[in-house]
Amino acid sequence: MFKRFLRRPAVQSGLGWGVAQYMRLIKATTRWDIRHPERVEDIIAGRKGVIALTWHSRFLMLTSAWKREYQLPYVMISRSRDGAVVAATCKALGLQTLRGSSKKRGKNKGGEEAAAGAVTAVKSGGCVVITPDGPRGPRQRLGDGPLRLARATGAPIMPCTFAVARRKQFDSWDKFVLPKLFGKGLIIWGTPVTISKHATDEELENIRLFIETEMNALLAEADKSLGHIPVAPA
Repeated sequence: MFKRFLRRPAVQSGLGWGVAQYMRLIKATTRWDIRHPERVEDIIAGRKGVIALTWHSRFLMLTSAWKREYQLPYVMISRSRDGAVVAATCKALGLQTLRGSSKKRGKNKGGEEAAAGAVTAVKSGGCVVITPDGPRGPRQRLGDGPLRLARATGAPIMPCTFAVARRKQFDSWDKFVLPKLFGKGLIIWGTPVTISKHATDEELENIRLFIETEMNALLAEADKSLGHIPVAPA
């Protein structure tokens, strides 16, 4: 019954609006420290397109990294029920969405359409945000989708991670973090990575491992800095 209730568009829109307002409050009431902001600012200023990555568990802090002068990003979202709420959240925040994921049991999940939209967005100088371990995991593991997008467009991949001192961490597959208001927060921008259009699958795998390892190292650094035990990848 509860699942049927969540499928209602009005319910999804209402939940999305509420989550969006909470994300705004988190951004406004948290005392944020930002490490390596120059890494992303140079790329954003160039307006040549960028692919931003962050783990699914830190989604609620995503808008906190975005300054007013940055171009509003596109967000890649699955076509799942949870994805509908996230899409409603993005709409309330004024963000554009690209909905789709890989095929499952022969069903078209909109992955090809979303990928084509992402290529267009990046080539037009936009930013596409992806939570590469969503929507169902495995936790903190990077698939090759963002890398293939980077190879096709020439746009850099920019990892970003978040942590807050005051939080509620759930026992979900991703160890989702619900930030609390009026606390300290940390944003860490990772190393931008550009992939050649001629990169082989073997080279792509080496780059994938590098980015995944750095993202998890930065997540551990952020959590430790604010007094938390780091979450291990699944």
